[in-house]
Amino acid sequence: MPATKTLPQCAEDAIETAIDEAVDEDPVVLWWDDGGYLHDIVESVSHSLGCEFHAADQTPLELRTDAPRNRTVWYVPQGHSDDVDWFKDVENTGSVVEAHIGKLAARCFENDRLQAASLRTAYEDADENERKQVAKTLFQELNGDGGLPDLQSLQTRIVLDGYDDSVQFILEHGVENLPDNSDELLKIRNLLVDDGVTAVEGVTDEDTLVTRTRRWAVAEWLVDAGLDESFFDAEYRPEPSSGLGISRPELQSLLSKVDPERAEELADIYLDPDTTFWHDILRTYDDPWELADCPVDASLEHELWDEWTQAFHDGEYETCETRASKRHQRLETTYGDVPWTLVWEQAIEVANLAHELETWEERGDTTDVVDLYGDVDNGTWQIDNAVFNLIISGEPEQDLPEEHPATATLADLRTSLTESRYLDYLSDLGDLVVDQIEAGSPFVGKNYAHQFFEQEQDHLQSGQSVALFIVDALRFDLAHELAEAVRRELPGLEVDETAWVGTLPSDTEYGKAALTPGSKFSFNIELEDGELFPERNGRKITNYRREKLLKDDGWSYIMQSEDHESGWGQPRVAYYWNDLDKAGEEELTDFEGVFSDRIDSIARIICEKLGNNGFDRAYILADHGFVSLPQSVDIDDIHPPDEAEKVTRRWVAGENFDEDTPGVLLDEDTHLGYLDDDTKISALADPIQRFRNQGLPDARFYHGGVLPQEFVLNFVTITQE
Repeated sequence: MPATKTLPQCAEDAIETAIDEAVDEDPVVLWWDDGGYLHDIVESVSHSLGCEFHAADQTPLELRTDAPRNRTVWYVPQGHSDDVDWFKDVENTGSVVEAHIGKLAARCFENDRLQAASLRTAYEDADENERKQVAKTLFQELNGDGGLPDLQSLQTRIVLDGYDDSVQFILEHGVENLPDNSDELLKIRNLLVDDGVTAVEGVTDEDTLVTRTRRWAVAEWLVDAGLDESFFDAEYRPEPSSGLGISRPELQSLLSKVDPERAEELADIYLDPDTTFWHDILRTYDDPWELADCPVDASLEHELWDEWTQAFHDGEYETCETRASKRHQRLETTYGDVPWTLVWEQAIEVANLAHELETWEERGDTTDVVDLYGDVDNGTWQIDNAVFNLIISGEPEQDLPEEHPATATLADLRTSLTESRYLDYLSDLGDLVVDQIEAGSPFVGKNYAHQFFEQEQDHLQSGQSVALFIVDALRFDLAHELAEAVRRELPGLEVDETAWVGTLPSDTEYGKAALTPGSKFSFNIELEDGELFPERNGRKITNYRREKLLKDDGWSYIMQSEDHESGWGQPRVAYYWNDLDKAGEEELTDFEGVFSDRIDSIARIICEKLGNNGFDRAYILADHGFVSLPQSVDIDDIHPPDEAEKVTRRWVAGENFDEDTPGVLLDEDTHLGYLDDDTKISALADPIQRFRNQGLPDARFYHGGVLPQEFVLNFVTITQE
């Protein structure tokens, strides 16, 4: 039965009645309020009725210090006592109202006064702390804001400390905050039964009450997800009046409204393997993925993972990706970033990588490794990206309960992909590069890094403001991440990605030298006195020479440092970020995580400079890429040939190499355009080969060879739309 009046309306009725019944025409109405929670209401109503209002502060006797001349309401924030006879005159000529907030609340239910008396007794029987909460609940519900409540919901709020839904209170809090008093517990049980939880009928124990309520709610959600209700005993079947299909199950409704921190706590309850709700049903269910929209039973979660793992081992990677995405979305929507959610997020990465490794040769022409690897939309660079993302996503299963099957399977899946199948892919890709180079003229018609300044001269010399961001060791996939960051942060800019062929050998010295002003014919790499060095216009390119060439060509030259501000006011800026290569060479265990942080840093700098300085055009360029080996791999340390004059980890240079020289030969016959007639370079394509005594044997980061990851580069062009 809904309330018919608000507390202010009932207070107004009480004062008006008191005035009408008084002997005096301008009486004093004395209001005794045990607890003092009606002060603001009585004051407001008094003024609206044209009465003066005076409230006692320390003692009721204070009200006698100023004799009233007009209609007045005297308010005393305490209960009336027969020992006090200070107000006999008021009792004889005026009126007295004895009404605390519980009594006044009962008057709000004119059509159900007998049941509404429970509001009065709930207030009067509560201890001091509980009385404050009861008063707060009554005031919030009956002050007129947001409509009038029905009596049952108000009684529920009082019993449950402000909650108006007994079912959701139990589902969220369990035994927490349940009353110690058995009579109060029975009230809650009866409220649950009234709300359709027939499974708790006759229950007198709080733990059993909670367990059965939660079990009932999980059954309700499973039915909503598609499980036939005949699987459950009658007391656990949803009531026909529950409106399934129209309104959400109780537990789903609860989880859609709780704050994220509380949702994490509830995940520990409803996905706890020690608190499975319907194990016997779910472990024998033919297709658990039919119920994947239900995120509240550990038994279902385990069955889903086992089925998913079996599909993975059967090679059904696209199915695995679809299913993992569905389950991840459901858990993320329900609980946020909890361990169960993160495990399915990684399962998406695992399935995606497995599918890409299975189908990479179907992506393009295997006789053109630049297009095969460097196609922006469909190139196999995405495999490197998938491996990178999988590694930096960590080991989320470590935060799950030990009983979850992912704790025994997910690590093996990651390892097989990143340390075995990925290595096989790198080896096969290297063989394709060797075949293409040995076939002659391997990269005809491609964009070459050493031709950048000439090829882009119309834009670089146009008078527009231009920024060059030259990032050391920026592999194709990492350049794509930077491009995506710019797209997200500065959507008003046009961002294009293009594959370019870097300089071989793909080391910093030659890659950066290639990205200096000059014609494509002026760049050369020569071997002299056992040293291989790059030239522009017949002069060796050193760091000093590169800086001078850029400054002579009108560029402001900025090196990465703690101060990125100096020089940005110029119309043409060349900014060098060297931290990636340094981090890769020095970090032997977690450089994927280090690289992820570095990419975030350079992305912030690029977006800041583009946003603040408004360049007409900008480029993100790379000198070379890199290969990341698995964490556990046996390196084949091979002997460099006796004829080698220059020996590094991934390449050797000399003037005379025979056909047995390890690696693939780069000379004038490959038509790269910058090796002189006498200079020959043999570069390694096999990912686990390294020339002996050159670098640390356990280093996971390397470059200088001829895998596409090392020399196929992603140049990003950014323009104002």
